[in-house]
Amino acid sequence: MSKSSACRLVLFLLVIGISVSSSAQQLRIITAGSALTETVCALGDCDKIIASDRTSLYPAEIQKLPSIGYRTGISAEGILGLKPTLIIAEKDYVDEAVLQQLAGSGVKLVIVDRKFTVDDTRKFIQQIATALHREAEGKKLIAKIEGELAEAKAMLKRATAVPKAVCIYNRGTATVSVAGTNTFGEILSYAGAVSAVKDVEGYKPLNTEALIAANPDYLVMIDAGLQSIGGVEGMLTVPGVAQTTAGKKKQIVSLDSLMLTNFGPRFGEAVKALVVLLHPELQPK
Repeated sequence: MSKSSACRLVLFLLVIGISVSSSAQQLRIITAGSALTETVCALGDCDKIIASDRTSLYPAEIQKLPSIGYRTGISAEGILGLKPTLIIAEKDYVDEAVLQQLAGSGVKLVIVDRKFTVDDTRKFIQQIATALHREAEGKKLIAKIEGELAEAKAMLKRATAVPKAVCIYNRGTATVSVAGTNTFGEILSYAGAVSAVKDVEGYKPLNTEALIAANPDYLVMIDAGLQSIGGVEGMLTVPGVAQTTAGKKKQIVSLDSLMLTNFGPRFGEAVKALVVLLHPELQPK
């Protein structure tokens, strides 16, 4: 190769390197959906997020970023005005009309149709990892979750009972709902428990008679919800709760809100923590 050809090759490689580096630095991500935000961060691109929605509270640094709003308050104009290069949005969280506007904008759009199963957790982590060119990190993250679930399964071999539980979502006393199928209530089966309520899909208002009839051994809540109602003692004042085994024994437990409900990067951690809460015999002596 001649000296001039070698110089041109070096210059070409330098240009490519600068272009790739510049492209990576210019990645501007907007996320809509807390599980998706957490996943982007877990994969190593938290610093590329320029804005997110109001539910994205973890990791804490996300709370310092501009907010695009909440559910019906999220608009295509508000997102595109921030000049993102990549938008990652949850299908059932953002209005379909908004998603269609974003799809027609020319900005890369990843729509995640999230469901509450570990298989779907794997699926959307892989989907986001591919969009970010973080496939290796995605595999490591999935392996971490699977390892934690395996640990939880091993712990459950020493469990002496299969408790009945009801998952509760609330904001103070104004909204107290039972979390049924297709909600974070699906976590119970991974934690060696069964749902005490049947034929409840989605979130339904807590019914006093139905709760007493179900007679759960445990109530599972999010930390913020339990705190907003006055803790365990406050929950005991909700009609019907004191008449259940969970109420009589004060077996009302809670976990970090997003860790419990997201079925995301911390799903394995949530399952392990819930296993211990629902099976006191497994707690360290």
